[in-house]
Amino acid sequence: MLTRADKWLIGILLVVSLAGIGYSTIAYSASSSDVAEIWVNGALYQTVVLRAGYRQEFRVNVAGGYDIIEVEGRRIRVREADCPTQECVLTGWIEKAPQQIVCLPYRIVIKVVSSAPLDMDAIVH
Repeated sequence: MLTRADKWLIGILLVVSLAGIGYSTIAYSASSSDVAEIWVNGALYQTVVLRAGYRQEFRVNVAGGYDIIEVEGRRIRVREADCPTQECVLTGWIEKAPQQIVCLPYRIVIKVVSSAPLDMDAIVH
């Protein structure tokens, strides 16, 4: 049978452990800042912070064409492009590192970069 002191001890330990779990969840999600880097012709064109509730759309003009890039929350995509293959548009949304979108005709690369460790052991090229 549990005494009154045992019940208090269990309650305090439960509150402390839940507070620790809550703190680590908040601290981990705040420290993993994801950004998307947009590279044009091998040079960094723009860096976009991927965060909840954020929305942006912009046009990247290159010689011979354009890409329209859309950011919605923690994900990014090429919404429209006038390149012949349309593979960059067909790639769709990306949101996790090291995913990327490549538009070969216009030499545009969009990479998701994160400060959090990767979920995989290795990447083989």
